Amino acid sequence: MIIFGLGNPGEKYLLNRHNLGFMVVDALAEHLRLRFRISGQALIAKGSYSGKKLWLVKPLSYMNLSGQVVKQVLSKHTDDFLVVVDDVDLEFSTIRLRKQGGTSGHNGLASISDCLDAEDFPRLRIGIGPRPEGFELSDYVLSNFTPDEFSELQEIIGRAADAVLLVITQGMDIAMNQIN
Repeated sequence: MIIFGLGNPGEKYLLNRHNLGFMVVDALAEHLRLRFRISGQALIAKGSYSGKKLWLVKPLSYMNLSGQVVKQVLSKHTDDFLVVVDDVDLEFSTIRLRKQGGTSGHNGLASISDCLDAEDFPRLRIGIGPRPEGFELSDYVLSNFTPDEFSELQEIIGRAADAVLLVITQGMDIAMNQIN
């Protein structure tokens, strides 16, 4: 299975709300003792979990162009995959698994949808909302978590990582029933 964690590369974006996908695959890599290596426009960690091949992928093309990397990886490896992404439409800390869905204005999901010419790909959405009144969407998603949010972040990332592992071991349907 291939897990694509979406985010933006570089120190400037490290703790941004928009980088939750990166944070989750980083937590998985640490838990499974996998190391990322550069491969094309991505950081990829390869290993296995519960007897199944596992790739963790962090596209380095920036959020708005994530689809290019996803398409490139999937053109060479037709494994099942899951996209891990932040979602401003979900309350902070809410986690939702979906087999498919729209982009809800998320540029990373839109890029994947455009490059794959499909919206029927599985995703794990992690809530970062609601956006405060008066904030531009891009300013909000590219801002860092507040101290109160940050104090909850490791628990949220842990729950999201556990959800990914559940998908790998039990499949999407069972995982959706347990997580949603």
